[in-house]
Amino acid sequence: MTATSLLAFFAALIVAGAFGLALWAAMEVRRLQRRQMIQETALLSLKGALSAVCSDELAVDQRQAELERRMRQLAEQQEQLLSRDPDQGPYRHAVRLAAQGASREEIMKACGVSRGEADLLRSLHGPQDGVAQ
Repeated sequence: MTATSLLAFFAALIVAGAFGLALWAAMEVRRLQRRQMIQETALLSLKGALSAVCSDELAVDQRQAELERRMRQLAEQQEQLLSRDPDQGPYRHAVRLAAQGASREEIMKACGVSRGEADLLRSLHGPQDGVAQ
């Protein structure tokens, strides 16, 4: 083998190696692109799931705030009811209205009593002139 043929052989070997390396690099790039696409899809899925969790958390927070507001409101109402003088309750007011000749509907509306209670209050405490209202 002469120097020229030896040089040609090594040149061909280098070209074949470079071609093989280029082919391997192209296949590796494709593999990495597929892997990147799979990871991007997974990332989008996770973002959607996280968004749903955040949305649910916001709804739960709003519901909790509403329940806390209602609990405070009920506690205030209970405190008001407990601090009322029993002689100044709605029945006392209903008795006064009945004595003043108020109608059944007026007593029911003003005092929150039932129709039967309003009729009873009017018959016990209403004016005794015999005029039905």
